[in-house]
Amino acid sequence: MRKLFILSLALALPAGAYASGAGTTAAPFLKAAMSPRAVAMGGAFGALANDSGAVFVNPAGLAQFEEQEVAVDFSTYLQDAKMGNLSYAGRVGGNRFGFGATFMTVGGLEKRGLNDNVGAVTGLGEFSASDIAVTFSYAKPDIMPASLPKLDGGFSVKFIRSAIDDESAFAAAVDAGAIYHATPKLNLSLAIQNLGTKMKFEEESDPLPVNLRAGGLYKASPELNVVAEVSEYFQDEKIYPSLGAEYWFRKAFALRGGYKFGYDTANLGTEVGLSLGFGVKVSGLGVDYAFLPFGDLGSIHRFGFWMQF
Repeated sequence: MRKLFILSLALALPAGAYASGAGTTAAPFLKAAMSPRAVAMGGAFGALANDSGAVFVNPAGLAQFEEQEVAVDFSTYLQDAKMGNLSYAGRVGGNRFGFGATFMTVGGLEKRGLNDNVGAVTGLGEFSASDIAVTFSYAKPDIMPASLPKLDGGFSVKFIRSAIDDESAFAAAVDAGAIYHATPKLNLSLAIQNLGTKMKFEEESDPLPVNLRAGGLYKASPELNVVAEVSEYFQDEKIYPSLGAEYWFRKAFALRGGYKFGYDTANLGTEVGLSLGFGVKVSGLGVDYAFLPFGDLGSIHRFGFWMQF
């Protein structure tokens, strides 16, 4: 169980998630389902979201670009856990469609039995845990042209499965989001994620991590994007702000950085919350990388590849 505990820390439940009164949620991996580009900017991606990674943070972002795109990424997490995402965005007429899949696995978990007559806990081998979510998204630009022009909207339907050893649980959920292009340089966004059924293992049922995200994008120049976002996980009963930036050199190489507030820095280290990364794109092909330090627990590396056509 030690691996599961450390993995929960890595999945970014800030200090408030462990505070008195905070709830327990199922499928915590949904909180970490983002592209390396989004992660490198502190997760403040809802108002930018102009690639296929929008399916993981704000489906309305799919309406912001015309190309088809497929992307894949993978992460090395703590305690040998593995995580990956697959995303696709395409266009039919004036509508945008997206697909996303997220998986997470951790193996080598020690299984223990009950105490025997002398108080020893017998070992019963090892087991594994895994999670997967499949997402289908739809977006439309300018959804209210008469009353509120320049407002893009979108929604997603997702199906989630979690398994621990030989037990499994299922859930379904929806996301909904909007992006308002207030000026040529300013976007405002609002999205709600993971509204759905509870997940039940045997007799225990827990809700999904419902998240409300409000953010903004300021295009300081054609090369520089500055983003900010505030997220609230309702069961955690706390708000988590984040800031990020992305600077493009000759539209081919990007440097990214961000910071997410709210982590338990007293126990995890002062650098926790920081994120750094870069991106390279050439002729419709791209590579992204993100780095997240977690103090004594180690570091997280996320790599991604994408293609537009």
